[in-house]
Amino acid sequence: MKQLIIGLTGPTGAGKSTWTAALKNLGCRIIDCDQLAREAVQNPDCIKNLQCAFGEDLISAEGLNRKELAKRAFQNAEHTKLLDQITHPVILALLEKELQSFSKEPTPAIIIDAPQLFESGLDSRCDLIAAVLAPKEIRIKRLQKRDGISREEALSRMSVQYSDDFFRKHCNFILDGNLLPEQVGGRASEFLQQVLEGNA
Repeated sequence: MKQLIIGLTGPTGAGKSTWTAALKNLGCRIIDCDQLAREAVQNPDCIKNLQCAFGEDLISAEGLNRKELAKRAFQNAEHTKLLDQITHPVILALLEKELQSFSKEPTPAIIIDAPQLFESGLDSRCDLIAAVLAPKEIRIKRLQKRDGISREEALSRMSVQYSDDFFRKHCNFILDGNLLPEQVGGRASEFLQQVLEGNA
C-alpha cells in the first residue's frame, strides 16, 4: 500500500512541534521543513541571492545571521514573499530527497512538518493536511519565550501569515494546539488511527 503523506502546518507558535513529537513517538517518519530551510540557506546560490535581497552584511565569518534575516524578511509581506521565492525551490529539492529515502521504510505515515506548506506548494505532495491552531495570545507568549523577541516582533511575524480561517477552510483536520504536552500523545494516537482507517 502507498505510504500516507500528511502535511502538518499552522501559524507560528501554535504548538505544531508538540504534535510532531507525538506523531514521531507513534512511529511516523518526520520531514522537518524548518530543518530543510536551515540546510537550504547553506546553499551558495541561496546565500548569494539572500545577500542581494536583504543585504551583504547578513553573512559574517560565523556564517549567516539567521535572526537578522528573519527580522528583515518578516518586516512585511513583500519581503516574506521574496524570502520564499529564494528558499522554496531549494527546500523542495531537499524534500524530494527525503521522501525518496523514506519511501522504502515501514512507517504508519510520513509527516511533512511545514509552517509554509501552502506558500511553498508542498500541499500538492500531501494526501491530507492537518493544521495545529491555538489562541493568539498564547502564540504571542510562546514566540516571545521561544525566540527571545518582543511582543511587537511576534505580532509582526504573525501578521504576514495565513489566518486561522484560512487553515480551517483549506485543511482536512484541525488539531488543538492549546493542549498540555501530556494530553497531545493520546489525541495524536486518535488522529493517526482515524486517518489510517480512512486510507485503508
